[in-house]
Amino acid sequence: MIPAVAVAQALWTGNLCAATPNEFLDKDISELMGITIIPVSKEQAVSDAASAIYVINREGIQRSGVTSIPEALSMASGIQVSRIASNKWAISLRGLGGQSFNKLLVQVDGRTVYTPGFSSTYWDTQNLRLEDVERIEIIRGPGATMWGANTVNGAINVITKNSSDTLGGLITVGTGNAEEVISGFRYGAKFNSATTGRVYLSYNQRAPFDLLGDGSDANDHWDAFIGGFRLDGEVAGDNTWTLQGDLYNNQENQTVEPLFMPTAPFATHDLSELNAQGTNIMGNWEKRFVTSALKLQAYFDYVNRDEVYVGQTYKTTDLDIQYDQELGSRHNLSLGAGYRNINAVIGETYAATNILDDNCDLFSAFFQDTVELVNDRFWFTLGTKWEYNSFTGYEFQPSGRLLWKPTDTQSLWAGISRAVRTPLIAEQQDTAIIRQNSALQPFFSPFVTVNGNADFESEEVYAYETGYRWFAKPELSFDLALFYNDYEDFLSTQQSSTSASPGDSDFINSVKGSSYGFELAADWAARSWLKFAFTYSYLYLDFTDISQSLSQAALYNGNAPEHQVSLRTSFDFAENWQANVWLRYTNELEVTSLTPNATKPEVDEYLECDLNLRWQATDDLELMLVGQNLFDSKKPEYSSGQFNPPIEAERSYYLKALYHF
Repeated sequence: MIPAVAVAQALWTGNLCAATPNEFLDKDISELMGITIIPVSKEQAVSDAASAIYVINREGIQRSGVTSIPEALSMASGIQVSRIASNKWAISLRGLGGQSFNKLLVQVDGRTVYTPGFSSTYWDTQNLRLEDVERIEIIRGPGATMWGANTVNGAINVITKNSSDTLGGLITVGTGNAEEVISGFRYGAKFNSATTGRVYLSYNQRAPFDLLGDGSDANDHWDAFIGGFRLDGEVAGDNTWTLQGDLYNNQENQTVEPLFMPTAPFATHDLSELNAQGTNIMGNWEKRFVTSALKLQAYFDYVNRDEVYVGQTYKTTDLDIQYDQELGSRHNLSLGAGYRNINAVIGETYAATNILDDNCDLFSAFFQDTVELVNDRFWFTLGTKWEYNSFTGYEFQPSGRLLWKPTDTQSLWAGISRAVRTPLIAEQQDTAIIRQNSALQPFFSPFVTVNGNADFESEEVYAYETGYRWFAKPELSFDLALFYNDYEDFLSTQQSSTSASPGDSDFINSVKGSSYGFELAADWAARSWLKFAFTYSYLYLDFTDISQSLSQAALYNGNAPEHQVSLRTSFDFAENWQANVWLRYTNELEVTSLTPNATKPEVDEYLECDLNLRWQATDDLELMLVGQNLFDSKKPEYSSGQFNPPIEAERSYYLKALYHF
């Protein structure tokens, strides 16, 4: 039964319709507290956020030597980033992770890149030029009041630079043993006193890793191309607008194992290609008044992904409006509404048939009111998100938060929230038919049905959080967040009550559990030339399955590390020379996949070390030499993805040059 459950959950666990200043050590305390972020209430200063926030800024990204958004996320506390293949990651926040993690919302400049069919993110297609990223905001904990369903454990928003900050040209070239080709071009121009724009192109080629065990080629080579543009303008001083778009094309390889066939040899493997293409265009307009602001956003996103075990095409149209109003001196009210249409076509493959195409609409509205109870010291925020979807109907996701600032450099906060992960069509209708391995289970039919359940409900969490933030002095800051989450009605399966086949099963809401933990971050500029950034996170998960199907609860309990530690050091040791060292510790993972691979090891604890040297050769030319994973020649970080055998992430080196003109 496990193969059917694993494939079904991999395909259908999702929703079709659905802080701390870490690297800002060059800024003084007043600048740190005034940094504008986009957390629970969309726009506010770090010091005024009544939630767990971590901000990775552009300098932190450049100093780290990472080459992708997933790698950059490792800098934040509370996030698990595990390499599944050269082109795949398992990324989660506060547990419940995996390749198809469906409890985390991901956005780029406010555009959702959360894949509709899986309610997860395909990180291989988020090939943004890191030189164009302004910052990455990680909101740990539910943010459904503002962002909606599926923001169960948190949200990530990648913010790119305004085109006015990227004038002139930039060429990037590099090569290494894993990063075989690093190349990019960007050019920005000022069209008039109020309008700027840029265009960009990027192409990267990455070498395959090795399979765990025999060390053979994992067949996960990765070619990624992306191009795009951005225009920013201002009209009459109080109207701002942005128009931007991207076009990408990925050619990737992957090893699919096991590959189930209805006839002999039944269970085999496949060396296949993965083709992913997409395009998007988005516009934003904001009108500011004396005490209010009106914001409009619209985007269209097209995604086509062709794999041997599933083919997917999505067309998403999204409209969003928000109005912010100051009501006197003590009230700040935010109101908003949204509409999203998703047209989905799921192709039939060896893994699943009888999958219905779908066209669905999602309507939403929210309000949030922040009341200043004590002048400049104590605030209360209350809000809720209302959504209507075709699966569970109306969903309300309220939140209440308190913020107390006993001094100008300290803040304490607390919050209570409810958030949901709404069902997918296959979880409520009889649509998924999984081909089973009749050789290993000879008494079963070679075709096993995983039936939908019309009574399948939303998965939900009740979250309780508190935290303390202290800007001790301009060169030292601390951030602590504690949380307890109560989860109910999580997905599992049980023996079908309507089918005669012993292998058939139904989706049910039978898993419940809880998690608790804390996350600590500290930044210290010991000297003007020596800086440290430290994070530590502790996580405990306790899930049970009342249907007695223990495998799913075991997966929830075992696929996240209990302890994670990160220490980054930046050392300016000579004029125009800088060394950066990054140490990361992750303790063992007990269970990471239900897919029956021939090799299913637990993942041992590991310590990683990245080291790079940066040389500002001239005003226009920068060179960087980077070494990653230096303590191990190769190591596993995750036992496998849903359909991929386990691999080993390898030690790598690359040399990169950036030239401005």
